[in-house]
Amino acid sequence: MSDWGRLRLRTNMKPLFHNRYLPTIALLTVACAMLTGCGEYLDTSYGERRGMTGQSIHGTGVLSDMFEQRGHKVISWSVLSPKLQEDTDCIVWFPDCYDTPGDDVCEWLEIWLDARPGRTLIYVGRDFDAEPDYWAKVEPGAPSEQAPLIRRRKKEARSNAKSVRKGLTEQLECSWFSVDQTAKSRKVRTLGGEWARGVDPAKVEIELASRVDPYGYYAPETLLESNGEPLVSRIRFGDYGDGSQLIVVANGSFLLNLPLVNCEHRKLAGRLIDEAGPPVKSVVFLESGYGDPEILEEEPTVAMPNPMALLLKRPFCWIFLQLGIVGVALCFSRWPIFGIARELPLVGKADFGKHIQALAKLLQRSRDRAYATTRLLHYQQTTKEEMTKQE
Repeated sequence: MSDWGRLRLRTNMKPLFHNRYLPTIALLTVACAMLTGCGEYLDTSYGERRGMTGQSIHGTGVLSDMFEQRGHKVISWSVLSPKLQEDTDCIVWFPDCYDTPGDDVCEWLEIWLDARPGRTLIYVGRDFDAEPDYWAKVEPGAPSEQAPLIRRRKKEARSNAKSVRKGLTEQLECSWFSVDQTAKSRKVRTLGGEWARGVDPAKVEIELASRVDPYGYYAPETLLESNGEPLVSRIRFGDYGDGSQLIVVANGSFLLNLPLVNCEHRKLAGRLIDEAGPPVKSVVFLESGYGDPEILEEEPTVAMPNPMALLLKRPFCWIFLQLGIVGVALCFSRWPIFGIARELPLVGKADFGKHIQALAKLLQRSRDRAYATTRLLHYQQTTKEEMTKQE
């Protein structure tokens, strides 16, 4: 389990908002930082909810658990297939790509939204990097001998994040919104909109980088904003008030694993989950990786695993190679006949002299001269008595 992902918030949402729970949450946060190591590897995989990558600082495991705590049935999926078209009530999509969705993907998802009322698509923009914040949070509670390494990693993380942002110089558009990637990144200090009620702006740690401007047939609703710039917007599909909806979130700075350590962020995540239900829904976390998800006309078939394929995968290929070398060496040592075959002399099975030699060796192994002499005398006496009787 990677570092800050240790804090898996498996508690009911509403009690967490009560003031008496805040000290406990703060204590867990500090303990999580103190348990953190600063090894060479920090998992920064983006947008996955399960497995080791689900514990990444950029993972969605905590948000997924919050959906499950509300009673929703949550699974992961990686493609757009007929199964999603038929069985899914809510899709949560954290694309690992700074580009906007392609027209074919937008069309598929719009058809999905229009197919049944009450569906919800949650789209979370990519323009956020939690690694600099991670090292900043770890630094105060780290051992003194690790401080130089943490400062170096924090500096590298900030430099990498700035380099990525410098490369984003386009104005992008899709069927749902436009994105201004040239905007300057800033910290959010004020909040407005329906979701802002009960949330303390002074305690949030939201960052706003690329600006997302949604549009649609119906006028988009701004659910959360800062200084007039939308953070979360709703676009309706179908009959107004009785159709489906698209929730557009500017970025994951309050929804990914590391940001959800913040109690105010969990309140906002709770507002997002409220949009999906009640009642209980089937929720799919769409994990497309980099770029758009693949669109399939038929469900993918699961191929039966081939045992022989293990021979080509690490570390099994090296293990089997070494076992094979040892086996070949064993074969050469045991079975081959080196040189010209020759016949061994025949040994007579009725040679009494060999019996005497074997008995002598047994007596010698006893290393008891008196015992050996006694046995010889006993033998001679017994033999002499038998010969006397025969005469």
